[in-house]
Amino acid sequence: MDVSTLLADPSAISLDTFVSRQNLIIVRVRAVQKAVCCPLCNEPSSSLHSRYVRQVADLPWHGVAIRLELHTRKFRCRNKLCWRRIFCERLPKVVRSYARQTVRLNSALTLLAFALGGEAGARTASELKLTVSGDTLLRRIRSSSVQTNSSVKTPRVLGVDDFSFRRGISFGTILVDLEQRKPVDLLPDREAETLKVWLDGHPGVEIISRDRSGSYADGAGRGTPNAIQIADRFHLLQNFTKLVERFVNRFQSLLVSATLAINKEQTSFHNSADKKRLTSMLSALSEKHSQEKRERRFERYQKVIRLHQEGLIHREIAAQTGLSRSTILNYLKTDAFPERQRHSTSGSILDCFLPYLHQRWSEGCRNAQQLWREIKQQGYSGTHRMVTRYIARLRVLGVEVPMIRDIKPSDGKTAVFKTPSTKRAAWWLLQSPEDLKSEQQIFLQQFIDLCPEALKIQELGQKFRAMIRERLEPNFDGWMEAGQESGIKELENFVKGIKQDRAAVKAALKFEWSQGQVEGQVNRLKMLKRQMYGRANFDLLRARVLHRV
Repeated sequence: MDVSTLLADPSAISLDTFVSRQNLIIVRVRAVQKAVCCPLCNEPSSSLHSRYVRQVADLPWHGVAIRLELHTRKFRCRNKLCWRRIFCERLPKVVRSYARQTVRLNSALTLLAFALGGEAGARTASELKLTVSGDTLLRRIRSSSVQTNSSVKTPRVLGVDDFSFRRGISFGTILVDLEQRKPVDLLPDREAETLKVWLDGHPGVEIISRDRSGSYADGAGRGTPNAIQIADRFHLLQNFTKLVERFVNRFQSLLVSATLAINKEQTSFHNSADKKRLTSMLSALSEKHSQEKRERRFERYQKVIRLHQEGLIHREIAAQTGLSRSTILNYLKTDAFPERQRHSTSGSILDCFLPYLHQRWSEGCRNAQQLWREIKQQGYSGTHRMVTRYIARLRVLGVEVPMIRDIKPSDGKTAVFKTPSTKRAAWWLLQSPEDLKSEQQIFLQQFIDLCPEALKIQELGQKFRAMIRERLEPNFDGWMEAGQESGIKELENFVKGIKQDRAAVKAALKFEWSQGQVEGQVNRLKMLKRQMYGRANFDLLRARVLHRV
């Protein structure tokens, strides 16, 4: 085997000898170029001036550190017009000027820095016998980002989306070339002016895919007036789903009524006099606590409304009330105090096991965990929390707990339809009947019978989903007119918002471009950000996101 092939550039350096030491191999190499060009005037010269030695680290061999003892030279420049008289020999494929590491070692460290970051990259490098600190790797990222930024090419089809530096507090913008399927730049915020400035400096964008953010629409419109803006179809479907959830939330009481109608014929438990007596006792016990909790929530709701009217932003309201920003947003977007959904009294999976629980209670067993284990062996599929809560309420009633004898023993398989959440009920309304279970279809029919407006929401919702998914542009104007004349305020507000972004929504039905690629790049960005353990400054994050191996 020719050992010279292991060298970085066999045409420029030659191997003299090896010196083996403990945990280190010193490789003595010599520069052998016959003519060397002056770095200033590029004039070749063979006039030797002197020799000197450079100590350079190289890639390890089989886990052993390597150090090059590089014997190189200085030459005289014979170009009389050049002010550089003496220059050092350049070995661009071996080592850069003033560097203490070979080019290939530096490339390996840069690759580790981009792949793993600072400290994680340093730990990995140590296992590979590469001595480097985390800060040095971060400097590698920053120095390489200059070359990355200079090679940014203006895309024809641009995807725009936001991401968070700190969730809910500070945001940035990612720009993605949808044709090349790669990010082209990151912006430090999500303001319209910032996007406009970037587009002004990168002319040539013909199509811009974005979500329904007003700031991006404004920035794209001012930065590239002639570009086609495309609203993302997924966000349109998501917006419509939220619309249906707000509609269903207005009729929460009807969800309970529809559930009662379904369960009325499924259980004989409602005819039990003991059950009615026990339900009355337990309800009276918990009514006081429920009322106290409602009063506390109502006081918080009034405080949020008052602070909002005083001009405080969401973050300041959250600091004063101790509520989450999502709760504050829910309070502010409702017209009145949102009452909590009451649980259906139609029964639960625990009802079939109440006779056994009452029998064991009368025998003196008060351990909820023990009772849960016993009924679990009989087929109970619920968690211990339901049993614990029920036993806690029986403990307060004490000896007054009635015995229930007129319920037939159950095999644990009796199904009780539970009242769905507003989110789940809204989702059922938007699904085709073939994709729903029989009890779900019956529930929807009961709900529609109680709320005729739900039928109109269901029909228009399914038409909207089909129009968006299949990109049926000819159906757009007819659907908009039907939505505007529906008489449902949530739907009318949605149509009003669509009209403000009409051109972008129609373009979404005409072109195939969407935010799918952009969302994938945002997911990659989040992974890189979390991998950096709090050191994801904008310049480092930008360099790593734009880097391509």
